[in-house]
Amino acid sequence: MLADPDTWPDQQPAPSDWRCRWRLFRNRLLADSKFQRWAAKTPVIRRIASKKAVELHHLTAGFVYTQTLTAVIQSNLLAVLQGRIESTKSVAAMCGLTSPAAHTLLTAAQALKLTEEVSRGFWMLGERGASVLGNPGVADMVRHHAVLYRDLADPLAVLKHRDSTRLRDYWSYVPGSRNPDEGHREYSQLMSSSLALISDHILDTVPLNDYQTLIDVAGGTGHFARMVTKRHPHIAVSVLDLPEVVSEAKNQLPNDDIRFVATDMFRSPLPQDVELFSLIRVLHDHDDEPVTGLLSRLCSALKPGGHLLIAEPMAGTPGAEPIGDTYFSFYLWAMGSGRPRSAEELTAMCLAAGFSAVREFKTPIPALTRVLIAEKGHVEAAKTT
Repeated sequence: MLADPDTWPDQQPAPSDWRCRWRLFRNRLLADSKFQRWAAKTPVIRRIASKKAVELHHLTAGFVYTQTLTAVIQSNLLAVLQGRIESTKSVAAMCGLTSPAAHTLLTAAQALKLTEEVSRGFWMLGERGASVLGNPGVADMVRHHAVLYRDLADPLAVLKHRDSTRLRDYWSYVPGSRNPDEGHREYSQLMSSSLALISDHILDTVPLNDYQTLIDVAGGTGHFARMVTKRHPHIAVSVLDLPEVVSEAKNQLPNDDIRFVATDMFRSPLPQDVELFSLIRVLHDHDDEPVTGLLSRLCSALKPGGHLLIAEPMAGTPGAEPIGDTYFSFYLWAMGSGRPRSAEELTAMCLAAGFSAVREFKTPIPALTRVLIAEKGHVEAAKTT
């Protein structure tokens, strides 16, 4: 089950709360058309008003920006411009467009820093375009978003009828998925490609030298596990996942050193006296009740002093609130399972599950992933044995 806001205690702010009174006044002012006209004409204030107007336009036009990126990916424009400068006519021919259409796409992409016009009619990659090429997971995610956007064409319907979204059927592990095998290969590719950069960030952040074993729970086709063994060859790594995922992983790399075990993490027996479990972008995909049960099961399966590594994008991340609180909130709602949680929420859930302490390790880009390490205490373990 998801957290139910109807069960939360009533904490309505007092009428005298100056912060709420100020915000109410601010909102009345900003909604007043006379104030808006005055702000647009007044020096100093005018610069602020202009900035806010641009921000508001970005909010209303965001879908067009996204679809521009989609067109860039679908047309293979970035690969066409990789390492060279091409004319508009040449780009049009290679992308299957007319010259006017290619010019429209190139110009739109330039404003998003995906392309750059170096002289009139001649183009190269822009800085963001080069970054996209360097991270294949971005292109895979853009292609995948076609499923989400079909649902979000009517966002209110998604909010009212969560059980009937197309995105729900994309993910085989979501309860109620009507086509559990459809899109499974695309799912595996998406997970593998999007984990590349995140795995580096995790392993740059968390010291694993003292561990001898690691069990990656819901580890997919083993991308993170292989990154661990590459950096730490002394660590014996196992991956637990659903039978169909394990089968796909073994087909991809039949001679891999990683040990794959077909397991339902919510129901199947787990290995015992484990030194280190990892959950890489797993918890936010599931509702509170199964997450609570999983954390308790993992805590029980750890040896005294063992650890659980949790890595995923989290709600409330300073400077990245739209990622955790907007994108993932809507995405997971449309998916039919899970919600973004803050580091504080996850810490509280770990402590409630029996862990004795939780520590956050600062990652290079917290917007992409944050890392928590939960420890099973020696004293608590002794009491339960």
